[in-house]
Amino acid sequence: MPTIAYRVQADDGRGPWRPGWSHTWIDADAPPDRLTETVMDLVPVSVLRSLPDEMMYGSACRTYDALMHWFTASERQKLAAAGYHPVRLQVDVVLAESDWQLLIGRRRPFWDGATRLRWPAKISSKV
Repeated sequence: MPTIAYRVQADDGRGPWRPGWSHTWIDADAPPDRLTETVMDLVPVSVLRSLPDEMMYGSACRTYDALMHWFTASERQKLAAAGYHPVRLQVDVVLAESDWQLLIGRRRPFWDGATRLRWPAKISSKV
């Protein structure tokens, strides 16, 4: 049965964690454990290499509140200005889960069938 997950992405389905670009929106005061945790911390590289190629993989959160907590108020403002938005989507599998994120797998592209959500009306660092 599909699971609901929440993530931040652009219209093309790509998330904001992109080589050479993430440093433009990440705040220096962001939670340090969020910044140091990578997908490889959740799932060994050997397992990642063995995952089926026909699925899309990415990071998400279990709830909207958790997603808003993942990003500081300033980061949310920068991401919104760059065309990113929170979305709710069905995922086929949760491969791993930490205090910060889910590693999700989906047969369809992340943009396909994702419901765009609003950023909080009052962007603050508290959720």
